Amino acid sequence: MPPAKPKPSDIASEAKRIYIPHIAQYMPDESPTSVQIPDSSYYPVESSKRSQHRLRVAIIDGDPVDVALDWSTYTQQNNALTQPPKIPVVNMANEKRPGGDWESGLLAPEECFCRRSNLIHALLSTKYIFNASESSQYPLPQRGGIYSPHVVIFRDGPDHYQAWNQTDWKSLPVISVAPVRRPKLDESGKRYSFSQERELMLEKMRTVLRITAMYEHASVVLGAFGVGHIFRNPPREVARMWKQLLFHEEEFSGVFANVVFAIQTNQPGNGRAGSTEYEVFQEEFDPSKIFESKYVTK
Repeated sequence: MPPAKPKPSDIASEAKRIYIPHIAQYMPDESPTSVQIPDSSYYPVESSKRSQHRLRVAIIDGDPVDVALDWSTYTQQNNALTQPPKIPVVNMANEKRPGGDWESGLLAPEECFCRRSNLIHALLSTKYIFNASESSQYPLPQRGGIYSPHVVIFRDGPDHYQAWNQTDWKSLPVISVAPVRRPKLDESGKRYSFSQERELMLEKMRTVLRITAMYEHASVVLGAFGVGHIFRNPPREVARMWKQLLFHEEEFSGVFANVVFAIQTNQPGNGRAGSTEYEVFQEEFDPSKIFESKYVTK
């Protein structure tokens, strides 16, 4: 008989009692201190950061944290003589509480991320961008976010939560922004009913990209920000909004080299929906829908 699947609450308790204190005590180079940007509209991407990168976008079936870790490992192996920059991953944050309900059994992306890392410590150790004092800055500002340069991952995801040997622990930069939660949709369930909620979601997406650029990351794993059974933003509209920002908004032109949407099709608690979201993003980011063909007749 296979071993019983661990309870998320037990995994959270173990992380809180054992792993997070160990990292804080014995890994001083991986400081959990984070920085909060209260309103990203005050920090638009500077023109000097537009280095004319030719943007590449990929849609990958996988957990965003695992994709970012694998990507970083591959990059390090292929740049043995230099230390390449780590790939940041975006955390779909709870707007009211650090880590949301991570100590319960909720199988949401942020909660699962907190159970396998010291992300909760990083979210609780934030300072304002121009303020050195440490304190929890919640609820999160509507147009703000948190940048955590060193979040240490020490176990697998929610399928097994298998703990790793300490030599296999890895750290990643994490960008935490709270998507719009359960917006009002029209009768089709595929579009926002209110333009205000759509515009706020766009501003939150801009916040993700501005923080990424602020800390000089040319590549990022976005996941499917705001899409899924927790936040319930309409997948096709969200995909089109990302496409608008990445390919058609001047502020972000030439800023990024690689953007990955890691969308797990078999995400726990999400059923068939994950497959649908993955397919929608694949369709919307098909090159034929980004670079329109033009025919010239003589």
